[in-house]
Amino acid sequence: MTATQRSTKHVLDEKGTRYDLLSEMSRGGQGVVYRTQLPTVLVKGFIHTDFDAKQLWHQHMAWLIRQDLSDLKLARPLALLQPPRFGYVMELMDGLVPLQSLLDSFVAAEDDAASDYLAQGGLRRRARILCQLARTLNQLHGRGMLYGDLSPANIFVSDDPGFAETWLIDCDNISPHAHSGLTLHTPDYGAPEVVRGEAMLSSLTDCWSFAVIAYRVLTHNHPFKGELVELGEPEEEDAALRGEHPWINDSDNPDNACFVNLPLQLVEHSRLPALFSRCFEQGKHDATARPGIAEWLEALMEIDERMVECAECSATTLMPSTGVDSAHMACFFCDAPVDSKLVVFEEFICLAPEERDAELPDHRIATGRRVYLQPGADQELKRLLPSFSYDRWPTDHVRLEYTDKGLGIHQLPDGELYLQGEGDPKQLGKFQGLKATRRGQYDQPYQLHIGPPGETHVVWQFRW
Repeated sequence: MTATQRSTKHVLDEKGTRYDLLSEMSRGGQGVVYRTQLPTVLVKGFIHTDFDAKQLWHQHMAWLIRQDLSDLKLARPLALLQPPRFGYVMELMDGLVPLQSLLDSFVAAEDDAASDYLAQGGLRRRARILCQLARTLNQLHGRGMLYGDLSPANIFVSDDPGFAETWLIDCDNISPHAHSGLTLHTPDYGAPEVVRGEAMLSSLTDCWSFAVIAYRVLTHNHPFKGELVELGEPEEEDAALRGEHPWINDSDNPDNACFVNLPLQLVEHSRLPALFSRCFEQGKHDATARPGIAEWLEALMEIDERMVECAECSATTLMPSTGVDSAHMACFFCDAPVDSKLVVFEEFICLAPEERDAELPDHRIATGRRVYLQPGADQELKRLLPSFSYDRWPTDHVRLEYTDKGLGIHQLPDGELYLQGEGDPKQLGKFQGLKATRRGQYDQPYQLHIGPPGETHVVWQFRW
């Protein structure tokens, strides 16, 4: 062993593996996370001084290590530390930073929030970060577990604004039941009933914390820090976090409105505004009225399908699902018209002959889903899935490829695929191309049938 190794602070895990504690990465109420000599390995030390608390924590972490969490984006505990140390070893992808650093940049760039928003990846990156976070929480809740103390400090995202990889660390509070720490929460992110000390942590408090984080990530604002709080005494902020003041977009009470940073209209063509209202109005007083994580996941998945990049400023704008002609849409940030070469795919359910209603035009039911495809992009058309399995990838879907040569349709990997133009549907092989030179030659839209036309199936309608 060299002199440098002897002088380096280190710990051993239960198997005797040595980890050098190089630098402190984050610190919370229960512990400190350290970087080690291995770029993807971290060590967390439990710093509570009460011996009984340490023993309970040790038992809980031993239970957590035995759980099968390998398919979740969690920096899960891999091994406990050797006594007398209390802590564990965890693995995390390299190149990730706390989500808090992205939120801190909002404050630093407050005078030019829009520029900062775009520099940090715009709406598309933020929606994908939240989508991955919602998927992980949805999987945890589906297994009967809660996360607990959810905050931007224990959510890690890609350091590169071009990526949206999202992981959860600090898994100490993951539990199969309501957590016994009645008031354990990070300031600004605790549910009102937890802040008041009236309830335990649960999946419903996870839902509140997620909604607050989502609102901050999307708009630069905390949902309860409007004019009443920012211009008032410190007691007003405490009251707001206890649920005693309206949120900044309250439908009945404008007393705490906010007039800075980015408005909720950024995502107005989505279900998100309604979900925020339910959570921060009815859900403020009744935890069971809050949207579940699966609802947030579905809404965020839909948003990702309907974003378009502006050729002028490179910002991403959310396009409408129904009721608005996309040709009249403009960039949210610079008002430039949207890409005229967009291809819009609208989803329908086509009923089998024995299920058809004579009063239903062409025997199809519009689902309200739209997918926008720009030149140079790839997109997958996936089935509608029930909430509990929305994070799974179906096998009978289609991949689209939009290049200078035209539109490529790839079937993945099984099933039957039919394309209908002016005549009857024609079954396709593994690939079908529509040349760019054919664009605009037909008045009628194309119909892409996912499944045999004689059965109830999904149809995607588009113009080329």
